[in-house]
Amino acid sequence: MRSFSLALRFNCKVNNSMTKIIAIGLVLSILIACNTSQESEEQKLAQSYCGGCHLMPTPDLLDKKTWKESVLPKMALRLGVVQQNIGFYQDFSTEEIVTFTEANVFPETPIVTPEQWESIVNYYVKNAPDKLPDSSRKTLISPTLSRFLPKANTPHVEPFVSLIKYDSLSKKLFVGSRRGMVTVFDQQFKRIDSLKVSSPPSDLRTYPDGSLDVLLMGIMDPNDHNRGTLEKARKSADGKTWALTPILQKLRRPVNQAFTDVDGDGLEDIVMCEYGNNVGQLSWFKQQQDNSYQVFKFDPAPGARLVQPYDFNRDGKLDFFVMMAQGDEQVSVIYNRGGGKYEKQILLRFPPVYGSSYADLADVNGDGWVDIVYTNGDNADYSMILKPYHGVRIFLNDGKNQFQEKWFFPLHGASKALADDFDKDGDIDIAAISYFPSNPQEGFVYFENQGNLKFTAKTFPTPRQDKWMLLEKADYDQDGDKDLLLGYLERPPYRFPLPAGMTGLQILENKTITKK
Repeated sequence: MRSFSLALRFNCKVNNSMTKIIAIGLVLSILIACNTSQESEEQKLAQSYCGGCHLMPTPDLLDKKTWKESVLPKMALRLGVVQQNIGFYQDFSTEEIVTFTEANVFPETPIVTPEQWESIVNYYVKNAPDKLPDSSRKTLISPTLSRFLPKANTPHVEPFVSLIKYDSLSKKLFVGSRRGMVTVFDQQFKRIDSLKVSSPPSDLRTYPDGSLDVLLMGIMDPNDHNRGTLEKARKSADGKTWALTPILQKLRRPVNQAFTDVDGDGLEDIVMCEYGNNVGQLSWFKQQQDNSYQVFKFDPAPGARLVQPYDFNRDGKLDFFVMMAQGDEQVSVIYNRGGGKYEKQILLRFPPVYGSSYADLADVNGDGWVDIVYTNGDNADYSMILKPYHGVRIFLNDGKNQFQEKWFFPLHGASKALADDFDKDGDIDIAAISYFPSNPQEGFVYFENQGNLKFTAKTFPTPRQDKWMLLEKADYDQDGDKDLLLGYLERPPYRFPLPAGMTGLQILENKTITKK
């Protein structure tokens, strides 16, 4: 009886313990299920409302504080949710407010309920990290660069450069300034001319007769005014003064342009990137027989950063390679179907916090199909923190214009990268710059191709300057290899006095081929 009694007590204890364990397990399962269900609903709301106009950003792209205090309040405006004390409209003029009100950029009535918005906020804040990882220590940039050397006699230019353009025919260098000036240098870096313009220039085309097409932003800083223009600049008969004639007016912060016969009628048209801010567009200006222009919209969204004619489908008609960098960040191709008909295909799409800054075309792997070299690093908006996903990427073409990322190099604040065979060894190298670096070594980086998508990253032992905004390539010294021209734009609020040695222009001479 004693043994039976002990066994009974033991079994009762076991059964009671098991019952408690099972009960606790059920409670935990219910709680987990409830939490999972709640998170799932929050995620669905975020996907529905934060992924409707652009690729949905995942919570891990920013830290909790940045989501809560900076980005989410701005997102609330897009959903018509009233947020107290953010002072949004005080940053805009009446003209701008009317513009984006008419465009319904910020709805007057909420699209979501207060409860739905709270769920969206909870989803991002709960799932975001406290701090983003630091990518700068994971990659090595060797301070052993000798391929490019800064030219000692580069003229000093104020650090307010908005444009660099080299004309290989006339061997002239054009440098545009935020102050509304275009300065012309000859091949020996001597100032030979200057042109006063009404606003910061962003693009320029030269003609054999010496005339210019100058694209002017109107206002350079983010805005929704339509004060940008495209001007024809011609020299007077005596060659002493310039005369400017408007070609296009009322553009919204235009930054890039392409001249080509879009519809095949024999007249040259203009494709225009109107970056704008809250309102902008990728425009096509069709030239009429009387030389006037009729405007059409390829893409009625802000952030048009670059356009490049290229025959993607090899049908003999030029298509348009386009990058959009504001809100719905994407790289796309607008296929020319003939007769003025076009079809858009999105090649790559990125979250709005990525900060897309540039994209270049080059056959990186030598398979006969053009690939994409892409940079993202714009860090001047609502999330000014170091981001491990900023950098330089290569997307390879599978031969059907489908692109996959095959190489990535983290580079904080990457602003531009150009692909070319800089060392003349038969493969594609990459030169890149950063405008928001975490250290001076990231300001300029040269990636030398070692084959099979392996690159060595190099920079100068002692960088002359730690940040750059503009990058162009040109055989400036006419020795058979591509040199690099770097430009810098100081952002307001300006530092006065400016740091010693800071310049707006640096020419890097390619030492691959030495003149005899």
